[in-house]
Amino acid sequence: MKNGFLVAIIALFALFANEANAQDKAKVQNVTFTCDIDCHSCKNKIMQQIPYEKGVKDVQVDVQKKEVKVEFKTGKNTTEELIKAFKEIGFTAAVKEENANKEKAPAEK
Repeated sequence: MKNGFLVAIIALFALFANEANAQDKAKVQNVTFTCDIDCHSCKNKIMQQIPYEKGVKDVQVDVQKKEVKVEFKTGKNTTEELIKAFKEIGFTAAVKEENANKEKAPAEK
């Protein structure tokens, strides 16, 4: 009897843990920032700081396009906070227009 109860508890725990993990994945946002970067030193400076901001999962810097793509957990960080992080290391960043339009689209429906 105890073993059956224990198995049921473990099964429920596994089910809820899997559901929570799926919800975390749904809360990941990809944002492209335009940034005043010129060279590989700028890229290195960004890569030494931004990946360590709260909730950041991935950072890709394109010096030629002057863009930084950031993947982050929305429950841990925001675009506004990331813009502040860029400012703290001496860069001006803004959300690229195509991202801004995507973020507004669901609210317009």
